[in-house]
Amino acid sequence: MFDLSDKVALVTGASRGIGKAIAEALGKNGATVIVSSKDVEGCRNVVEEFTKKGMSAYSIPCDITQKNDIDELVKVSISNYGKIDILVSCVGLATVESFLEIDSDKFKESIEINLQSAIYLTKQILPGMVKRKDGVIIYIGSIAAVRGNKNIGLYGIAKAGLVQLAKNIAVEYGPDNIRANAISPGLIDTSFSESLLNEKEFMKMRLQNTPLRRVGTPDEVAGVAVLLASKCGSFITGQNIIVDGGTTISDGN
Repeated sequence: MFDLSDKVALVTGASRGIGKAIAEALGKNGATVIVSSKDVEGCRNVVEEFTKKGMSAYSIPCDITQKNDIDELVKVSISNYGKIDILVSCVGLATVESFLEIDSDKFKESIEINLQSAIYLTKQILPGMVKRKDGVIIYIGSIAAVRGNKNIGLYGIAKAGLVQLAKNIAVEYGPDNIRANAISPGLIDTSFSESLLNEKEFMKMRLQNTPLRRVGTPDEVAGVAVLLASKCGSFITGQNIIVDGGTTISDGN
């Protein structure tokens, strides 16, 4: 049920953290994985690591803020591997400022990286999925998309748009057998969250408000991605799967 043999998966933001964990999990379940991020050396190192583990993995670096880069990423992927069955968009920029401190340039940057890049990438890949009447799209959101946030509100706004994008794609292209979902992680042990993980007072408060009393791991997010990409998730679409140890449902006790 989790077998992804004969599937080609493109994972952006795959040189580290959650993106890398998802790429590895898809590869371990049989998918050919295209590892992409703007970190050229990082992509190369990840592919080398995956290959040594017996996975089929290839590196195509891409700066997702550049449309020409995205066009080339999709073109080369399809030219070399024939198709893209699974798209995982896993990029993020968290601007840490209060609402009144956010200027138009920072707003544009956040929307461009967190939302617009995923929209454009989806538009380039979706026609092939529609033609084949098969495809899976997974957007990595955040619990910031489902609740109010102090100082990272702009990040939450952009990620909420990503969650809505999954719902819209699911409704419009479900008749073409295309499924789209979002995964919204809570606090995960990655370099992206390093500044928060090192704040003792914050962590004390956060863990008190998390029923499982710990942070998550990238592999725990990756497991959900495999579920959604495989036959096990074949009747799941338009959903936002929250992976946060219960933080968003906690009463703080």
